[in-house]
Amino acid sequence: MNRCKKIAISVCVFMTALNVVACGQATGDEVVNTDEPSTRQQESSVQTVEGTDLEIKEDETANADESSGNQQESSMQTVESKNLETEEDKTIGAEESNAQTGENIGTEMTTEELLDLFINGSISAISSEDSTSALYITDLDMDSYSIGERVDLDNDGENELIICGPYGGIYLDARDNKVYEFAVGEGDALVLSYVVYNGSTWIMHSNRMNTGYEAYHMEKFEGADNLVAEMSFYEELVDEDNVEGEEKYTLNGTEISYDEYFELCSKIFATEETTTK
Repeated sequence: MNRCKKIAISVCVFMTALNVVACGQATGDEVVNTDEPSTRQQESSVQTVEGTDLEIKEDETANADESSGNQQESSMQTVESKNLETEEDKTIGAEESNAQTGENIGTEMTTEELLDLFINGSISAISSEDSTSALYITDLDMDSYSIGERVDLDNDGENELIICGPYGGIYLDARDNKVYEFAVGEGDALVLSYVVYNGSTWIMHSNRMNTGYEAYHMEKFEGADNLVAEMSFYEELVDEDNVEGEEKYTLNGTEISYDEYFELCSKIFATEETTTK
């Protein structure tokens, strides 16, 4: 009887031990399984943090790039704005200057004031041949031209301005609150000068470009737009092919003697003022 109890007890102890071992393994497995998700969660959290940090850095980089781009665009816009403002200021300044000049011209100005404005470059001179063409002092090469005297060239009691230069330069007249070209040297056959003859000033164009031929044309004005007298005189060969041959002399189309021609030329050229620079 006692032996049977001992055997039963031993069996119970053995079974209990097996259950304990089994429970321990199960518990160990659970612990292991529990640790694995925790580790994975930690790894996931680290990855999530790293991903978040990366996203933040990418966002910061993108924002920095965008900010830099915005700053560059802003700088370019600022420069463009300043350049535009500068051009606008120049335009406004020019318009204001022109407006002021226009206001001055709008009032009656003296001949001397108008000629001064031309010399200063504030106004232009109107062409004698084309009223739509304008000549500014800056259009002239001042190495070839120079500001000359002011002389009453058209006998109206007011001075004209002489711009000395090639072929006698340019004579300018001020009237009707504007400046006009009065006379212009136009080449070797039309060299400009002026003379005082019989008490009046005459504009003269000369042609001395050919051997054995000289031609002069003079004009007398009473006001630059009022031509009152003209005179032409010539010296030319009777035979153009014989430079050593006889010469003839004419005054206003009428042949005159050498003595008459010589006397006329002596009076005129004694008072000639050349204006070629």
